[in-house]
Amino acid sequence: MRPIARSQTSDSSTSWLLPLAFAGLGVLGWACQDGGGADASGDGATSDGDDEGMVDGEVTRGDVLASIANNVLVPSTADFVGTAESLQAAVQAYADAADPEEPLAAAQQAWRDAMVHWQQLELMQVGPAAPALNGIGGEDLRDAIYSWPTADTCSVDRALVDEAYAQDDFFTTQLVWAYGLDALEYLLFVHDADHTCPTQVQLDGPWAALSIEEIEQRRAQYARVVAQGIAAQASALAARWSPEGDDFAAALAQPGQGASPYASEAEALDEVFRAIFYVDKQTKDAKLGLPLGLVDGCPAVPCINLLESPWSAESTRAIEANLRALKLMVQGGADPETAAGFDDLLEGIGQPQIANDLLGRIDAAIAVAEGFGDPLQQAVASDPAAAEALHGAVKEVTDILKGPFVMALMLTIPAEGAGDAD
Repeated sequence: MRPIARSQTSDSSTSWLLPLAFAGLGVLGWACQDGGGADASGDGATSDGDDEGMVDGEVTRGDVLASIANNVLVPSTADFVGTAESLQAAVQAYADAADPEEPLAAAQQAWRDAMVHWQQLELMQVGPAAPALNGIGGEDLRDAIYSWPTADTCSVDRALVDEAYAQDDFFTTQLVWAYGLDALEYLLFVHDADHTCPTQVQLDGPWAALSIEEIEQRRAQYARVVAQGIAAQASALAARWSPEGDDFAAALAQPGQGASPYASEAEALDEVFRAIFYVDKQTKDAKLGLPLGLVDGCPAVPCINLLESPWSAESTRAIEANLRALKLMVQGGADPETAAGFDDLLEGIGQPQIANDLLGRIDAAIAVAEGFGDPLQQAVASDPAAAEALHGAVKEVTDILKGPFVMALMLTIPAEGAGDAD
């Protein structure tokens, strides 16, 4: 394929306006190249059946789907299994230790490593990891691993008092916010003598009946069960994608064929775009805009309690990981020279500058996140300008993503992002 000249990235904040003005021409070129959508057979093949969708050697939508499936989703879900197993081992050592101080520090670091890895998968909620409610082929496997922003530490406290975590049916009787990476963060990083339930839950009495030593022992055993569950769910997700397992990679790469839930390449690409749109609604809005009061929902600015990862202070690293995942998905793989990505589709319709600008803005936002000195919780409270600068850098990414990018490639903005004018 023809690599995009990354050196052409413009520094101008309006460099995408010209491509946007001519997006109609790009769309016309797309329609001429691919027949204006899925072909009559539904398998993305050319009319003569050769090259399985290749047109004059150009990268096609089918190539991009196959590259994202096999070069991004399969290896990313497989790699997370190892990270989750390392987390399980570290938490097990903590739960078994007579002197938990050093093992606890190791378990906390293992959690940080797992969270950074998972934050890349947050932008890959396609197929089995997607929500069943609005994701084609969605099975909600993501929520069993990480349910934020749906979280409830009171549910964790109640399960601790009731020792629900010790029951065989724990994962089937409890709601997702009682386990997963978010619950595990609370169990590993919070070690005071208080619970977090409101008075109407009436947990004061049962909680007070436990000594701080008993609470700590239960936290460790609870964490052990949760870490085991995360490792099991990680393996289940990877197996769904693996060619040696259920091979959902083939279902994404070959829409309209076999048991694929996607009727066409256009529908499958829209699902991939729905997944990466996470960077707008979650990274930009929920992780930054909401606690800063830039998005409706913060009654008294700043809303530090709405920040992600409040106890581990990993909020900024999560945002950085989201951005790196976005870049990986846009390029279709770790090596843009050999992978087929959205950037190649833009080059194929004569709009490489949109890709260049998007990738340049992603790199710039990553640099802002990397250079963030203080924990985001501290910055939101004492240096909101720094946090707003990070929000602004992410917004420059999403402005291109939901503007010229989506228009040129004829993608569909997810329903939750429709009408979002920011």
